[in-house]
Amino acid sequence: MKVVLLEDIESLGLAGDIKEVKEGYARNFLLPKKLALTATKENLKIIEEKRSSIIKRTQKRVQIEQVKKEQLDGIVVNIKAKAGEAGKLFGSIGANDIYMALKEKQIEVDKKSIRILEPIKQIGEYEVTIALFRDIKATIKVVVQSLDEN
Repeated sequence: MKVVLLEDIESLGLAGDIKEVKEGYARNFLLPKKLALTATKENLKIIEEKRSSIIKRTQKRVQIEQVKKEQLDGIVVNIKAKAGEAGKLFGSIGANDIYMALKEKQIEVDKKSIRILEPIKQIGEYEVTIALFRDIKATIKVVVQSLDEN
């Protein structure tokens, strides 16, 4: 089934793109959430008329996210966790832990945008990417320390 995307969808495409998707995905997810329209002649005409507003909205969002990227780049987040003698954590540090640490610093990001290649299981310093919008990504430093460290 061909659809026209109304919003950017990370795994699919950008707003205004025409994509071929499975019928169930379109019918059960994209269309009810108003993320896409079926690619009929009428809908293509409507999208073409809205294209300039979509472009303006996208440019505005890019500017906002660029500012956010500049604010986030280089931020250091300290997280304390229980660890054994060898520095191995009892558990792991995941995206939710980083999200909460950023929230404590009054920094708002979408939890889903925090990209960790694998869960952090050792004490140390790690670079974590935050995908803000399309190809705009910020890099923060996460310092994991033992709870009993001062």
